[in-house]
Amino acid sequence: MIRIGEITYANSVPIFAALRRMGLANPYEFIPGEPSELNRMLHAGKIDLAPCSSFEYGLHPTEYFLIPDLSISSDREVKSVLLTSRCPIEELGGKMVLLSSASASSNALIRILLKKHYGHTCSYVFSGEAGSGLASDADARITIGNEALNAYLKKDKDRNEYVYDLSLLWRNFTGLPFVFALWIIRREAVLREKEEVSRLVQSLYRARDYAISHFTDMAGECEKALEIPAEDLVRYWESMSFDLDEAKIKSLKSYFDYAEELRLIPKSPPLVFFIEK
Repeated sequence: MIRIGEITYANSVPIFAALRRMGLANPYEFIPGEPSELNRMLHAGKIDLAPCSSFEYGLHPTEYFLIPDLSISSDREVKSVLLTSRCPIEELGGKMVLLSSASASSNALIRILLKKHYGHTCSYVFSGEAGSGLASDADARITIGNEALNAYLKKDKDRNEYVYDLSLLWRNFTGLPFVFALWIIRREAVLREKEEVSRLVQSLYRARDYAISHFTDMAGECEKALEIPAEDLVRYWESMSFDLDEAKIKSLKSYFDYAEELRLIPKSPPLVFFIEK
């Protein structure tokens, strides 16, 4: 049985909901988790496939294949990956930024943007280190997922904070969409069950295409569980892309090149895709 990691954020709901709606969820095992949890589980072999942080592929490329033409991406304001700052981003040089313990891709992205786009050298602390007292001293922080989306939708405009959408910042910097997650599969799973993997990949394509044409229906079904109004969910999903076209591949390569330059990953990896035949 193929074990599939399921991100518990709104950006992943359409494909997983479509798999279940279309009766394509069997015979797979679904294991929920935050992006960073799924990264660790995929690397440890506790799951076989997941929409994982792009950064995870950059760390361990020889262990994985990428599923072609699938991603979680955006070329506009996405509202669920945010930098909230006490000062304008142009003034963050030398200041402390609180990274998210839930997202490797976003943590690397803000470090790239602050260094390469704004020329800042900042100090960084993870939210998991909050007990040290450093978290409360941070001048800016990364928030992702449902927490960020809810905060954005319900934001108090009277708060004395600056809010930046990382997808939009990347677009302004590179002119390219940002790829937050890739559908990644362990190579050993392909060797073990290639025919089943091929069937699953086709099911994912079918679910992706179905989801895109049924956002409204699925939003009505999911709004209570996600605590996000259906109309906001539809707008959110429409701001995302679930394919992996040439522009997104170019963006991925730029992201990995910058990550290597800043020594966030050992080397910018080649993109190696699962081939069915």
